[in-house]
Formats: sequence, structure tokens, C-alpha cells
Amino acid sequence: MTMKRFSLLVLVLTCIAGKTFAATGANQLQVKLLPNEILMGATYNGQSVAVSGTIPADTAPIIRVTGHLEESKLKKKGRALGVLWMNQGAVDISNVPNVFQLYLPKGIQTLPVAGLPPELGLEALRKQARIESEEADPNSLFQDFVKLKEKAGLYATISDAVGYTKGSKGMTSFQCTLSLPSNLRQGTYQVELFAVKDGRIVSQVARELVAREVGMPAFISSMAYQHGTLYGVLAVLVAAFAGLLTGVIFKGGSGAH
Repeated sequence: MTMKRFSLLVLVLTCIAGKTFAATGANQLQVKLLPNEILMGATYNGQSVAVSGTIPADTAPIIRVTGHLEESKLKKKGRALGVLWMNQGAVDISNVPNVFQLYLPKGIQTLPVAGLPPELGLEALRKQARIESEEADPNSLFQDFVKLKEKAGLYATISDAVGYTKGSKGMTSFQCTLSLPSNLRQGTYQVELFAVKDGRIVSQVARELVAREVGMPAFISSMAYQHGTLYGVLAVLVAAFAGLLTGVIFKGGSGAH
């Protein structure tokens, strides 16, 4: 066997061994969602999802929930002449998920030096985000954007959220409760489990979480997207009826006095 063929054989065997090791690491992770589908009806006001599973005993579990990438068009407000608050330009922020929730175990905080891999936190999200603005500092705009998302419950970093206990055969059991907000949109979300050791991701696995509108919300969405003209006519009729009904009620109330 020539030296060239021997080198090629070693390279192929190394690649196969590396893939086998990665697959083994991923197979060691077990994760379950309950429920794995969220039905959003007229009374939907948020949903709790139980996440449980096992990871290697020498790692810590981190859970991340992300939605689809979207573009947000915002207006930057500021004081004009130091007196009046008014719009001072448009801000476009794109390539960011509509939902970003990070659930951390005990002992891991948001600082990278405390064990959180930098590619999992908001720092990584800032690097991938595309921000277009004529005046303001992009970093400052991103911080304001995150605050708006956090206020809406769509973005969150929760410490001490994943509980875990060491089990048998070198594995650790974990459990966590996801808190999904009331303004969640219909779609498919990724629930990712990361096994972390010394601030580094050892292995990871993902599960899909489906949010689906049912009942009246589903009917309204169907009307709006598939029968736009009819939806518009009905919306005008409902608004007119509500206006007439309000007028009758207030007129009747003033007549009674």
C-alpha cells in the first residue's frame, strides 16, 4: 500500500470514528415533551409544557426554545427639542427568532464565565441579527428590542429552571417546565436540549413543538387568509353593529336619568 493510499484510509477512518462518536453522544440524550402540541382556542392564555429526559451524569442540561426567524419594523422614539416625544426614524431588525427562551440549571448563570456557552445566549443572537438604522447605535437598539420581547414574554433567560438528579448507569435525569406566552403564534417551535460541560456543548438534540389554532381563532384566520373579501365585509358589519348597539345602550342609559 502506498503512502498516499494509507493517508487516505486513515482520513476516512478518522471521519467515520468522529461521526460515530457524535451520534453516540446524541443518542445518550433522551428528551420528552408533554404535551408536544399546543391547541390555541378562544380561551388560550398561555401554556405550560413539561420537559424531561436524561443526559450523561458529568454534564448539565440547558434547554432552549426558538421560533421561526422574522423581521421586525420598529419606530425609534425620542425627545424633539428636549420636550416632545415623537418618532425619530425607522428601525429594521431581521434574522431573529420570534421566540427565544433559555432555561438554565442551577449553577449556570447568564455570564459565559459562569458556564453558559456563548453560542447559546443573547450574545450569539446579537451577532446573527441584522439591524438597519440611520442614526442609533445597533447594540443599543438590540438591547431595546430584547426588552420589548421580554416584556411580551417572548424572550426570556430563566436561571435555576432545570432540576436534575444523578441516576444510575452514568446518566442524570432532568425536568423543566416551559412557560409559553398567551401571544404565541401558530407554528412549529424547536425545543433543544444541550448537554454542557465546562462551558462547552458536548452533545445536543432537538424536538418539535407544534402550536395550532383551533375553534374560533382558526376560523377567523382561515377567513382572513383564504376569503379576504368576505372577511373584510364581515368585519365592517360587525363594527357597524357594535357601534349601533353601543349607541342604543348609552342612549337608553341617559333617558333613564
